[in-house]
Order: sequence, then C-alpha cells, then structure tokens
Amino acid sequence: MNRTILERTRSMRIHAGLLKQFWADVVSMAVYLINRGSSVPLNYGILEKAWTGKEINLNYLRIFDCFSYVHVELESRSKLDPKSKICIFIR
Repeated sequence: MNRTILERTRSMRIHAGLLKQFWADVVSMAVYLINRGSSVPLNYGILEKAWTGKEINLNYLRIFDCFSYVHVELESRSKLDPKSKICIFIR
C-alpha cells in the first residue's frame, strides 16, 4: 500500500503543479480517496462503508487541483490592487 500511496501522491502533486512542500496534504488526500474508492476484495464495495457500516456520500468531492479565489483584506491592499488572489484548492 505504501507504493500505491506514493505513486498516487506523486502523480497528483505533479498534475496539480504543486511544490514539494505540499506533499503531506497530497498524501492525506490520496489516502482519503483510497479509503473511499472501490475495492476488488470487497466485490467493488467501498472500504469506508465496510469499516463503519454507514452509507458513503461522495457528492461533496471536488477536483483536487481546481483554482479558487481568496479575499485580500482591505488593510493588505491599496485602492487599485485586486480584491482577491488566485490559489489552488488542495483540500
């Protein structure tokens, strides 16, 4: 499983264009997705459901590396500066 996590982490980080300093966040997301993905030994059931016995709702998931905007406080900008800055959503 360690190799699987490492390969997924590397792939997700490179695809998102993130710096290596975000490796812990990417590992966390990779493990989260593995636990909520289908598993062949469980006849393509979901690991989280088998562990907890609860139905799993995945409608809240978003694209890992999508762009988002963060508001810049008035104290940190001048009149002509943008009110937001673009960031990459990683959680």
